[in-house]
Amino acid sequence: MTKRRVVVVGGGLAGLSTAHALLAARPELEVLVLESNARAGGNVRTLHRDGSTVELGPDAFLTRPGHAEDLCRSLGLADTLRAPDEAASRVLVAHGDKLLPLPEGMALGMPRSLSQLARTRLLSPLGKARAALDLVLPARKERDVSVGALVGRRLGREVKEFLVEPVVGGIFGGDVDELDVAAVMPMFANVRGSLIRALAAAPRPTGASPMRAPLGGLDGVVRALVDALGPQRLLSNATVRSIARHGDAWGVHLDGGVRLDADEVVLATPPGVTAAMLEGYAPELADALRGFRLKPALTVVMAFGRGEIATPLASGALIPRGAPPPLDALSAVTFVDRKWPGRVADHLSIVRTAFRPSHAAKWMRCDDETLVARALEALRVILPLPAPRWHAVERFETGTPCPEVGHTRRAEECRARALAAGVSIVGAAVDGPGIAGVARGAAATALAIAARLV
Repeated sequence: MTKRRVVVVGGGLAGLSTAHALLAARPELEVLVLESNARAGGNVRTLHRDGSTVELGPDAFLTRPGHAEDLCRSLGLADTLRAPDEAASRVLVAHGDKLLPLPEGMALGMPRSLSQLARTRLLSPLGKARAALDLVLPARKERDVSVGALVGRRLGREVKEFLVEPVVGGIFGGDVDELDVAAVMPMFANVRGSLIRALAAAPRPTGASPMRAPLGGLDGVVRALVDALGPQRLLSNATVRSIARHGDAWGVHLDGGVRLDADEVVLATPPGVTAAMLEGYAPELADALRGFRLKPALTVVMAFGRGEIATPLASGALIPRGAPPPLDALSAVTFVDRKWPGRVADHLSIVRTAFRPSHAAKWMRCDDETLVARALEALRVILPLPAPRWHAVERFETGTPCPEVGHTRRAEECRARALAAGVSIVGAAVDGPGIAGVARGAAATALAIAARLV
């Protein structure tokens, strides 16, 4: 009997995880992953230098609901997973030229009670009083509302700008006035009245931080996936131009006129790339995929001598859009040796900065030295820093999909259209942001394909 073949286009975490899950469910399948670059892993990029490990892309994953942990467990990496250091669990927010602590126990910058806001210096007395109105304002249901619009209307400008915007903007790389509540804060998607009461009534996470990452870096997950697949199932430097249906099989057309036949095709590429491949076969799905917006990202890592700087006892700092220039060029700062002490050599302190997407778009083509100078200039508003001993710069020109208003509805439409077209699409755009969302989507897609190929 001829083996059934599945071709997975895209060798990032979404594609590799889908292939891995497929083989776990149906080891007799012939699975081939095509990656257009020389290296697999997509936006997972880990720097190993001077006895230290620093993530240039995502630096951890959420343990809830558990799909990312399940993936690591299946790869034999469960014992390597670590939470951020509890001693540095505080998160700071830039307030003018000062760093003030974010109140503990919040969810994406949202308070569970007014008592959480009582002592914070991030809000004025008037801002705290305005937040209290959330408890008495009339209920209102809106469709396709932004995070900024909902939070601003219920709790006021200060909560929006000084608490929610730094957290949500730092995580999702977007403007809170454009981000989709249903995608970013699903716990509020169907709430008509008080957000504080809704959050207080929701189950509250207990125990340690919900974040985890392998001690040796996230590239260890990529390496384990590649090793589990084996060299015969991963083809690098293979660019797919289009896919088409040929009778009962798919034709995957590569550069150079090569065609691969498959029983199933999984597209694990950025939405724009996926749209281009589908244009000739499923134009309506291609149009829907082009509706996703991707924002660029720039990361600058700087290493200093352990005694040369004094970083606060905190995992990092979030920078609101209204921060004084040039600090406003950044969205977040991570004190790597505070957050992940086991990853940084004893003689070093390492600071990782993320530029705001609007600045990343403008400065993407600048050389490394210019970007380091700009990061230093910005950070010196809040921290006295000398010149770094060494630095590293990473550019993400396409970044990841930004969940803007309508994102959830658009993702549902794309999944429905893909199902109708007989093709599978996976990745952050349709499965949810972060490694956890990608792992969840990969597992579900693999199970669906395994059930079809009987």
